Amino acid sequence: MGYRIDYQSVSKAKKAKKRHLPFWILSACLLAVLLLNTVLKDQRSMLIKLLFPGDAAVTMASLENMLTQLKAGAPFQDALLVFCQQVMAG
Repeated sequence: MGYRIDYQSVSKAKKAKKRHLPFWILSACLLAVLLLNTVLKDQRSMLIKLLFPGDAAVTMASLENMLTQLKAGAPFQDALLVFCQQVMAG
């Protein structure tokens, strides 16, 4: 002979919090672009030099090479490694 005991839950179910992270990331990126294009026009060249050190022509050529590798199906990590090596070599 079997028996079964059923207990009713006393606690209320927790409501799941809505995640708005993608919205905030997109908003921050748009704000940064707006800020760079309007307020910091004079500092834009300094920021570009910080992001892409060395000769700008070499950096742009390396960036184009990386994009070509990515379009050909190379893994991102390998393409980024080659890009960094070319920029550092100058």
